[in-house]
Amino acid sequence: MKTRHVGLIGAALLTVFLAALLAAGQKNDQAELALKAAIKTETVDGDLKGAIEQYKKIAAQPGAGRATVATALLRMGQCHEKLGNAEARTAYERLVRDYADQAGIVAQAQARLAALAGGAGAPGSSAMAVRRVWAGREANFEGGVSPDGRFLSFNAYPEDDLAIHDLVTGQNRLLTDKSRPAGSWGPGRSVPSPDSKRIVYSWYGSNRPGELRIIGLDGSSPRVLRTSGVNIDEEEPVAWSPDGTQLLVDSLKKDGTTDMTLVAVADGSAKLLKAMGADPAPGGRFSPDGRYIAWSVKDGLSMVDVQTGREYPLLPDPSPHGLMGWTPDGGCILFHSERSGSPDMWLVAVAGVKAVGEPELVKKGYYGSRTLGFTRAGAFYYGVRTPTRNVYIAELDPASGKLVGPPQPVSRRWFGVSGNPDWSPDGRFLAYLRNPTQDNSFPSSIVIRSTNTGEERDLRVVGMTSLGYALRWTSDGKAVVVSALEPGRGWSMMRVDAQTGQATPVMPLSLGPFPRFDLSPDGKTIFYKHTPKAPGAPQAQLLARDLQSGREIEIIRKPGLMYVSVSPDGQRVVIGAEENGATVLSVMPAAGGEARELVTNRVEGTSYRVCSWTPDGRYVMFATNPKGSTPIENVRMWRVAAEGGEPQRLDVGVDSPYYLRVHPDGRHVAVGTWSVATEIFVMENFLPPAKAAK
Repeated sequence: MKTRHVGLIGAALLTVFLAALLAAGQKNDQAELALKAAIKTETVDGDLKGAIEQYKKIAAQPGAGRATVATALLRMGQCHEKLGNAEARTAYERLVRDYADQAGIVAQAQARLAALAGGAGAPGSSAMAVRRVWAGREANFEGGVSPDGRFLSFNAYPEDDLAIHDLVTGQNRLLTDKSRPAGSWGPGRSVPSPDSKRIVYSWYGSNRPGELRIIGLDGSSPRVLRTSGVNIDEEEPVAWSPDGTQLLVDSLKKDGTTDMTLVAVADGSAKLLKAMGADPAPGGRFSPDGRYIAWSVKDGLSMVDVQTGREYPLLPDPSPHGLMGWTPDGGCILFHSERSGSPDMWLVAVAGVKAVGEPELVKKGYYGSRTLGFTRAGAFYYGVRTPTRNVYIAELDPASGKLVGPPQPVSRRWFGVSGNPDWSPDGRFLAYLRNPTQDNSFPSSIVIRSTNTGEERDLRVVGMTSLGYALRWTSDGKAVVVSALEPGRGWSMMRVDAQTGQATPVMPLSLGPFPRFDLSPDGKTIFYKHTPKAPGAPQAQLLARDLQSGREIEIIRKPGLMYVSVSPDGQRVVIGAEENGATVLSVMPAAGGEARELVTNRVEGTSYRVCSWTPDGRYVMFATNPKGSTPIENVRMWRVAAEGGEPQRLDVGVDSPYYLRVHPDGRHVAVGTWSVATEIFVMENFLPPAKAAK
């Protein structure tokens, strides 16, 4: 009987225990549902105060799971931070103290506590903080940060849709979808609204006018605000007015000039603010009170009165510069400038339309960056795009095109900053261009590498400040031809002695550092793309220039002309051109005549660059970029018979190849790669105490 009695007691206890577990599970399920509802209130509705109250209830709910409560405390702290509330620290401290077993969530809270202690947004503290908030292949900066600091708008690839990146959860959400009219490409620039509930964006199509559209974060359909007129190629949104009634829009016209316009959000009507002519678009941001627009013009920063349209010079700056934004209280303007010799961030105080005092240095280094904007709390977001260029040597079987062995980097010394290789005619040397740093600056020297010994010489070009992205050996192997910037004279094509670095002018350049050219095998003629700039001028031309006499002849005139490559015997050229949305490679006589289509981008994506003929003249190497990718992403290498036929895919064994030159032996190839790392950063606690957001 005693045993039975104990058994009955145990069964009863087990029943009670299971019932308690069931009740706890039900309570945790309820807490998780409440957490999802609170996150919706925070991220979709944009009601931070309402979300805080919901998170508080979850944190106080008996039986709620520890992970659920920890998440609620973390998000509660983040909401408090965005509102500038000191209670953020209390939420984080409770999470760290009471939920140490939730390691991942606690780590985030500890990072925020460290940032607050060190000054990341803490009023009155002294240490500026910069932290990375997003990186990876999806990260890009074609949009902006929402004023409440909850999300970034961006262009999603490969979907080619407008999307938002949640800065709290790290999740991405598409706002548009592929159910769009034929011939529609996708979004351009986007800007979140002042209330953080809408986004204005441009939408482009190949067979239809571009549009300005507005879409809500609530899942509603986009509204077409404005369609590009007959004289306008593109309209890009630049900024919202603080009251959300107007947009500053950059209108690029078909004649190559730019207008800055104010567009009414209610009906899309436009008012000309300033005709910029051929000057670049100045960007621009409204002052927090909506009275002025500050922007960047050729000679410095200036201010425009929104009501009168009158423009006032604000800050002279002859160096490269650009506006970044107003501080939330309107007391200062953040801008980048090379006034000290490098691209840095500066802050200048303003009163009305005048600068007060001298600019103060905020942060050294603004290479390859893009402004994403301020939040109301005074945090500034920006993106950094860092290109990495390398040169590899690979061996291919000439018959099959198959890779024989793994490719090897040409140089460990200049890894990440080298590109655009070319072999000397005898194959004894490889020349390539070297950048000084991993940013967007131009190459500073030519590296000559011995293929026998591996010895490298860093050849500085005498009298030139920068080199462009193009290089070819001369037929005698004694020099290379490269685009170069000569102080006071602009960009020119230069013949550079491979031993001394002495530069001799070949011809002036209208295309700056990015000429599309090739040399004839005898070295007497340069073939190059020329695009007249004047309105109504002829289409792009392929010209052949005799280097001794300077005489030029037109080989072909073709819209969308991009690239040229001369055959080893000098009798033919391959050209690449954009035609009706497709990229077509054609072969034609070097002296002019009929162009015969060789291959189109119907094979795979868009033809990206003509790379090289094989030394025997049998094949042309070229690259494609799959549709929907960025220009340097997922590039594929191909070869096609010069007489025509199906292209053959080449595996060169490296990621992101974009440039290829074949060694005279027909087996070895020098491959230039180009990849880009995009990172999004936030800069906090850098505003003067009196200027910090309330």
